[in-house]
Amino acid sequence: MPADDPFADPRITLLGPQREPRVPKVAERLGLRGRRFAIITAGWRDRESEDELLTDLLGGNTVNLGLWSLMQRVWERDPELAEGDRRRRLIHTEMQELYLIGLEQAVVAIRRIREHNPRDERVVDMAVEDVLEVMRRMDARHLERVADLNHSFYARYEPQHRDAVVDGRFHVGRLVADCEAIAVTGGHVGVLMGALHLFNLAPALAAPPPVTDAGADGTPVLLRPVLAWGAGAMVLTERVLLFYDHAVSSPSVSELLMNGLGLTRGIVALPSPKERLAMRDPDRMSVLVRRAAPAHALLLDEQAEVTLTAGGHLPAGARILGPDGAVTTYAPPAPPARDGEASAREEESA
Repeated sequence: MPADDPFADPRITLLGPQREPRVPKVAERLGLRGRRFAIITAGWRDRESEDELLTDLLGGNTVNLGLWSLMQRVWERDPELAEGDRRRRLIHTEMQELYLIGLEQAVVAIRRIREHNPRDERVVDMAVEDVLEVMRRMDARHLERVADLNHSFYARYEPQHRDAVVDGRFHVGRLVADCEAIAVTGGHVGVLMGALHLFNLAPALAAPPPVTDAGADGTPVLLRPVLAWGAGAMVLTERVLLFYDHAVSSPSVSELLMNGLGLTRGIVALPSPKERLAMRDPDRMSVLVRRAAPAHALLLDEQAEVTLTAGGHLPAGARILGPDGAVTTYAPPAPPARDGEASAREEESA
């Protein structure tokens, strides 16, 4: 993104944790420091308004969208909608718990297979792949069921037609329209995702993919530059993955929560990986990578600063987990050769 005009080609920049903030340097480098920022801190819940430090880091010209507080006011004005959403969240929690039980059993199966004294390594690899395929199917089905649950809620209660929600969306839309860039912080990813959906923030962040004779190309068109970290980075992706490898009471296993906003392509965001993943266990990391495939497992550690391509893809050099579970850097696939170039290479090789 050219620093002299960061808005001609807006991009998403994903950062690592901001305990020792790098936001000022990043915003300066991107030509965004001091610009009018809409900040989204709904993941902080009742601490949402404690944004003085973030405002200073971004250059002092911000407006907090206040989505969490606005959501509480919506529930107060519309008890029927509040009860419907409470019921939706209860069902989602139960779905998540039962899905996790299945995943934990799969983790135990993989461990037992790998502890087996092999007479032929290929047989062990095939058995592990069989369990991984079961896990991938569970992941896909779980996301489908959660999406169905959310669609049913919106179809039944039609929040887009309720006065409290309409007023909230109009308020948020006016604030965003007056801003040049967006910053999305971390916190509780489920709360953040719910607030973004309720107030329909996706259209404020990106326009639908352009439609050509071949159909839509599948890439939303970003309207403003976006900085995001922690849960904020996770919700921008196509699938929100929860992960923590250091559980004590049960086999820890990564679990998909729901579909994200889908503003990125082929990325699973892993904030604070050194604290939350068993990075020294390549077998465990390999399972995570193979479940996430074809998406790439992006490591958003302390020094991470990843500005995506205009299409929302990873840039060359981004730190990811490779298929073997080891840390590596992303190399974009080579563009397909044109017919003339392919023929020339064939002649040269001959």
